Amino acid sequence: MKESDKMKKHQAKKRFGQNFLTDTNLLNKIVKDAKVLNKDVIEIGPGMGALTKQLLEVANSVTAYEIDYDLKPILKKLKDEYSNFEVKFEDFLKVDIPNDKTYDVVANIPYNITSPIIFKILETENINAATLMVQKEVSDRITSLPGNKTYNALTVIVNYYMNVEKIVNVGRKLFRPIPKVDSAVFRMERKGRVFDGVDEKEFIEMLKASFHQKRKTLANNLHFYYRVPKREVNEILENLKININERAENIDLDHFVKIFKKLKKL
Repeated sequence: MKESDKMKKHQAKKRFGQNFLTDTNLLNKIVKDAKVLNKDVIEIGPGMGALTKQLLEVANSVTAYEIDYDLKPILKKLKDEYSNFEVKFEDFLKVDIPNDKTYDVVANIPYNITSPIIFKILETENINAATLMVQKEVSDRITSLPGNKTYNALTVIVNYYMNVEKIVNVGRKLFRPIPKVDSAVFRMERKGRVFDGVDEKEFIEMLKASFHQKRKTLANNLHFYYRVPKREVNEILENLKININERAENIDLDHFVKIFKKLKKL
């Protein structure tokens, strides 16, 4: 059965954020750039299995998490064809990822739960890398550089854990049904622990506070968050050769770490 015929049989569900990718060349590119040859892969939301099938041809194994039970017949047929495929009808956000092996994630993830999925991936240490199709705006943020208007707390948080690269922009017309926004694919690969003496939870809270009010200076945001005298915050920034009137969007990851360590000593 052709992919177009399958789509006529399965009605995409808005509540699950379902938009099915139909371009074979793009699917091939995603799998190639995901670098999952002979690796164990997790796919989130396999849908009707277009990307899944490409992954199964190269990966050691594919474990797919799907919450739409109406897709069970389609995915069961795929499971019958591939011995290295396991499908779990469970919510990825609610399951404990097995820690028996290292995984790579490859997925076209629903736009309405993008951030929770990304944070779960970041926090799951045996997920080594993730290649994700997301709303283009999100990809632009995550792959942004200091000084760009798209650079924000999410940018710094992701880059704390991962090395990030943009793969390709994806026009909305390649999906069925056609979404209202364009998409993009990016890949992130876990770094080693390069920053000693950083409490990750506290550091992430500091980053969120730094960008809390984008029009305010970094010094003002930190002053209100830490409840310390403004002059002490200014002193820290000056010692790091950072302009006291700088905004968070112009600060790179290394300097955020240095600021955090000095604030912790106050």
